[in-house]
Amino acid sequence: MTEVPEHLLARSRARREAAGLATPSESGATPAPSAASESTAVEPVAAATPAPATAPPPPPPPKPDPPYIQAYKNRKKIPFWAMPALLVLPLWAFLYANTLETPPKATAGPLAEGAKIFQTCASCHGATGEGGVGPSLQNGELMKSWPNYKDQIRWVSLGSAGWPGDTYGAQNKPKKGGMPAWAEQLTPLQIAEVVRYEREVLSGVAPEPELVAITEGQAPPLDKDGNPVK
Repeated sequence: MTEVPEHLLARSRARREAAGLATPSESGATPAPSAASESTAVEPVAAATPAPATAPPPPPPPKPDPPYIQAYKNRKKIPFWAMPALLVLPLWAFLYANTLETPPKATAGPLAEGAKIFQTCASCHGATGEGGVGPSLQNGELMKSWPNYKDQIRWVSLGSAGWPGDTYGAQNKPKKGGMPAWAEQLTPLQIAEVVRYEREVLSGVAPEPELVAITEGQAPPLDKDGNPVK
């Protein structure tokens, strides 16, 4: 098949268009490639960019603390300036506890002898002088009645029956006849020892020099009338 030259085809199209028998769109001519299309056709296709890797999922939220852990975290902390005091506190408590210890009971001497004699009085006055049938010797009660140890020695010696008058003691209490006369069973020295025990140990009175001297043999004991025994 013989190829028709391009210039003849172009001339034929021009005549037909002039006669109104064809439109430019029907010409069938292939338009010349534009610069853009040429550049597109010439340029190589860029390599496809690889998709970014998928990010790992976020870690799960932490579990809430148990109530006792929350309470520990929320509680007030001890201020630093209080730490020295807390370190010294155990030592202070140890020293304080030692001061509260009951002093050991005397095993010999006038007070020990007075404690032995008082065992016969405990049935009325209580084992520690707390009172019972007889009056209490604790909490200052003894000193309210007998501020002078000599009067107490006479009371223990004479008893209710031998005590002159209807009242006794600094408070003038009425006699009820319950106090026995210990001068018939105890010596003047033993009476002085039990009176000292009642005053110093049971009632907490400070040692009285004259009474101490009597019980330690540095002065003569007193008889039932309050006079030194010759």
